[in-house]
Amino acid sequence: MEVLTRQLARKPCLSIFLAAISIFMGLQYKAAILNYTTRFVDFSQYMLYNGMTLFPVADDLKPYPDYTIANTFLIYLSSLPFGRLSILSMGLPYCIAAALMLVFTYKLGALHEKKWGLHAILFSLFTWAFLDGVNSLALDVYPALFTVICFYLAYSADYKQDHSRLIFVFVALALGFVFRGPIGLIGPAIVVGSYYLLSKQWSRLFWFSLFSGLLFGIGVALLAWAAYVQGGEAFMREVLMMQGLDRIASDHAPRYYFYFTVGLLTYGFTAIFALMVIARTYKQFFPQPRPPETSLLFYLSAWLIALLVFFTIPNSKKARYILSITPAISLLAAYIFVDKSGIFQGVKKWLLGFCLKLPMAGPALALFTLIYNQYATTALKPNYPGILISLAVLLVARYFIERNYSRHPQRELIILAFGATAFLSLDAFFFNSITYHLELANEPTPKFLPYWFW
Repeated sequence: MEVLTRQLARKPCLSIFLAAISIFMGLQYKAAILNYTTRFVDFSQYMLYNGMTLFPVADDLKPYPDYTIANTFLIYLSSLPFGRLSILSMGLPYCIAAALMLVFTYKLGALHEKKWGLHAILFSLFTWAFLDGVNSLALDVYPALFTVICFYLAYSADYKQDHSRLIFVFVALALGFVFRGPIGLIGPAIVVGSYYLLSKQWSRLFWFSLFSGLLFGIGVALLAWAAYVQGGEAFMREVLMMQGLDRIASDHAPRYYFYFTVGLLTYGFTAIFALMVIARTYKQFFPQPRPPETSLLFYLSAWLIALLVFFTIPNSKKARYILSITPAISLLAAYIFVDKSGIFQGVKKWLLGFCLKLPMAGPALALFTLIYNQYATTALKPNYPGILISLAVLLVARYFIERNYSRHPQRELIILAFGATAFLSLDAFFFNSITYHLELANEPTPKFLPYWFW
């Protein structure tokens, strides 16, 4: 444990990246790609065997209008050395993006206190919708990465008085467009614009809005040009509709309440604790001058609310569309371990106790599933050996923690890490296993791929 602590202290960003990418790649373990992500197998196989195109091409040899080529190109690059697609080569770009998102989440919190950043990382790993987005290969992982990069660059430029880094905000915005189309630029731009608005930087807000608008216009023009070259005028119109107007005016029911109710609850304990922090600290947002930590809480709250409101406008709504709130809610929730006023002492004590008890949820859920399967028409299939093995390991780890780290200065961080590990084991061996087998039974065209690169 001390060796790990020293390594984390020496190279925190590298340590977080390597640990995160190992976790995310492990969560990719499965036999087949299912649901809407099967199309990415077709896109990548076409590129692997036929070369580059301007838009993804499916197995019907028609270009697909709803996505840019960037993600397919990264999968192509990760598969090319081995000459074939695999589960790992499909998931590698997403896992790298998610791991980098955690690195920048840490860096943002560490501007004030390293403990803040480290606890935020663990809250991110406690966030079910984020883990599900990475595991299901959701493209929304990329906007989440570029959103936290943009906010970190804008906020740290003011905090460190180093405005030379602001040019990279526009680089990140451009990359957001490259990977997710117009919506990949608009989301991060709204977050940065909200920051400049609330910090009353009127001149910087004006120039940022102007250059972001120009960047958006250039991106749309290049997207339209690429679509015209690939498939002519009809395909160009289809691309502009599917990546633009169709996202707003779809045939789905509006459900304006979705992201403020069920959609947000899929982000689990992290969202609940984030809302709790906002509810208990919002009165400190308005007196001037604010302490730096309170100002960051204020801007993070604006980040969360701005994205929830923005994604409420389109009729089509899915929980993964708001993955970009993950860094904000993780840092907000982590504040309960940073606050020095004591108002979160009871909440913190409850959470640490919950983390120590969480391993017992595995066998309890497994027992419930066994009973349920006796009466259900469709049996649920958790990974029973995985649940039992992880329980044994976690119980040994808990005994070790309680015996050797009861008075350790990093005891809270260690227990929260233990809880996140228990949650990851539940996600891998219970929730993921059940949903995978249910979806496999209903998937008409599963794409079976080898897990390893080779």
